[in-house]
Amino acid sequence: MNRLYIEIAGIVQGVGFRPFLHRLARREHLAGWARNTPAGVELELEGDAPALDRFVHTVRDAPPPLAVVEDVRALPMPAPAGYRGFVIRPSRSGAAATLASPDLAPCPACLRELYTIGDRRYLYPFINCTDCGPRFSILRALPYDRANTSMAGFAMCPACAAEYADIESRRYHAQPDCCPVCGPQAYFLDAAGRLQQGEPVALAQQALAAGKIVAVKGTGGIHLACDACNPDAVQRLRRRKHRPEKPLAVLCRDLKAAETFCHVTPEQAALLQSPRAPIVLCDKHDPSAFLMLSANARIGLMLPYTPL
Repeated sequence: MNRLYIEIAGIVQGVGFRPFLHRLARREHLAGWARNTPAGVELELEGDAPALDRFVHTVRDAPPPLAVVEDVRALPMPAPAGYRGFVIRPSRSGAAATLASPDLAPCPACLRELYTIGDRRYLYPFINCTDCGPRFSILRALPYDRANTSMAGFAMCPACAAEYADIESRRYHAQPDCCPVCGPQAYFLDAAGRLQQGEPVALAQQALAAGKIVAVKGTGGIHLACDACNPDAVQRLRRRKHRPEKPLAVLCRDLKAAETFCHVTPEQAALLQSPRAPIVLCDKHDPSAFLMLSANARIGLMLPYTPL
């Protein structure tokens, strides 16, 4: 029986790293604990030497897809501590020195739930899991724990708490985990700031279709949005933003919608659909089209980077 103390640095918080460590330890029949620290993640493990070696190599060579492992330090400890099972301990606080994960666009699993009638998160605009959702935008301090985020004021309901504690769930230790019962709610205000009755997203859709400008307050700030196919609305938006010529980005529902007016290469499609969901410059099918959005032959496209 051997014992190791391991420190891991990089983007290892907010990317499902501790659940990954727990599942890996269980697979290798190792006992111990892990926790977030201001510098990354630390853990102690004990078990057979070959299993410990496999564990360290897997962490270095095959971490979770959203993680960036920059350094792994494994130090032998003098004697086994007699751990039974594996636990995720409360985080250790201190001066921050680790990297924070960026926000992550909705993953395929969350999108399926979002549009599945009868799912308890059906059309819930703040759906998330360990593979997607807000990270940097809601972070107030490190380490990345719910208490250090904008979600601190939202206590999990029993159903969400059960997911959070279930190692088989993809929401195991997902810090922003929430649902319509316990999480943030969307609402719609008119131009005078008065709360409007009705389904907020539907009201926003109606306003956009009527040529109005909608301020969409999401997890990472506020977007001023209008119908990109309505020249009058676009010009009104430009006047309000004092942006007479600079190109405007276009938000498309999905890749199929983007391809209706732009040529999208496989590389660009991969970028658009990546967890980072960046704005990607693509060639217009017709360089003379959508001149009110972009006066050149290319236009900046983006796909939804939040469920909202």
